[in-house]
Amino acid sequence: MGRLLRRILVMGFGFLLAASCSALFLPLAALTDATVREAGFEAVIGGFFVMLDTARDGDPTAGLEALGFVFWAILIAVCVAPLALTALVGEIAGARGWSWYVGATGFLAAASPWIARGARARASAHPPSQTEARVLGLFFLTGALAGFLYWLVAVRGEARAESRSR
Repeated sequence: MGRLLRRILVMGFGFLLAASCSALFLPLAALTDATVREAGFEAVIGGFFVMLDTARDGDPTAGLEALGFVFWAILIAVCVAPLALTALVGEIAGARGWSWYVGATGFLAAASPWIARGARARASAHPPSQTEARVLGLFFLTGALAGFLYWLVAVRGEARAESRSR
């Protein structure tokens, strides 16, 4: 029972650390890429004008709440959900290799825009533009970072602790 509780605590700590670091990495990396930075600023400015329009109509916080919700949804879709799914499958399957956690989390993070489009039945057949390709690369790197940090703390660290206890 003590070993299971220890494992759950290590997994939880690894998950929180990896998700937090990737949530910090995503906006910082987005600011360093000129193409992604411009697309992000256009989205923020558009959200700001929506906020001003809704403030004029009587609800000054609606636009700010909508913009905050968009950022929150991006963080969940890129930093939390891919890592949670990868960690769950990895723990059930007993995967211990870093390639599983880095690759699967990065792939799921990069695929999150297409998953969201498919969920909303708005799948498009056109190839991604240069901006979309850069955003997908950024999402992949963010997911790969989260998967690596999770593997480093929760999987590799636990494997070392198990080998020392034997």
